[in-house]
Amino acid sequence: MRAKAVTAKQPLTVTGITRLRAAMKPDPNLRRVKRQNRILLRMLPVILLPFAGAALLAMHPPHVPEPGAQPVEWLDLLFFCVAGLTVVGAFIVAANRVLKAWGESLPDSPEAAVREFYREALSGRPSARRMGELLAGFEVAGPRLQPVYHWLTAAAVPALDSPKSVAKYWRALVRGNKEVVRQLRITGIELENPAPDLAVATVRMQATVTRRLQNGIAMACGAALAVTPFFVGVYYIELAGISFWTAVAAASALGIALGWLLRITLRAVIERRELAVRKLLVRCSHNWRLVSGEWETQDEADLAWLDPRELKV
Repeated sequence: MRAKAVTAKQPLTVTGITRLRAAMKPDPNLRRVKRQNRILLRMLPVILLPFAGAALLAMHPPHVPEPGAQPVEWLDLLFFCVAGLTVVGAFIVAANRVLKAWGESLPDSPEAAVREFYREALSGRPSARRMGELLAGFEVAGPRLQPVYHWLTAAAVPALDSPKSVAKYWRALVRGNKEVVRQLRITGIELENPAPDLAVATVRMQATVTRRLQNGIAMACGAALAVTPFFVGVYYIELAGISFWTAVAAASALGIALGWLLRITLRAVIERRELAVRKLLVRCSHNWRLVSGEWETQDEADLAWLDPRELKV
């Protein structure tokens, strides 16, 4: 369900064509958007992950049963190996995500430009400089869709006429309400090319809104239960007749279950829905950039006005 648009004095067709013509003019400065090398700083904790995991595993080496031992005596070694594989798997997944985000930060294609724009916009603290690099221009006039949704508003910034105002708009959109956490995840991008150097991206996202306090309580309780064996110690766990890594596996499973149940019981998740917005992109010299920095303009929501023959600069 889309929000109702604010009534505009000028015709929608004129607004859209004017905005596109301005965005498609050649860039006299030939600005080249570079990869965001700052993303690579995320690799620092990822690099430390295997070392921390190895140190943790070395603190509690498993007991290797004698040949012919009962199957239950092999559980400690089994769950130790599972823990080691979990550390390796977490390192591979985390490193792959960081390198993928770094690789896509160069907007040399419409899809890469869209992903980089939303990565920066949804970061919580978007950089005004970076947002300015990813946009083709700043259009003050034109019909707008405000509020975006009843749970997603940014009415405090009526005009996106500078990189700073765009960054402020998205910060208010995603982090405006301190009582909730808004998470937006891109699930798919569909691209069309109605004209040379012009693309229409249909961005499909999954939005989740959770209560900050209730979600924090659920995660803290689940994590506390999961790490309990490490605080209790090997001696007391084995004194109870349970092998250490078996206790770790059981506590981890119970911690995940407890966190999930508390999220449901405390109603931490307010809303979860599938969204789809359309964004116009143009090629500016070496890179692709978005025409508008807001959630979705009325021109993008209704593309009936789009006629490639009218877009000659």
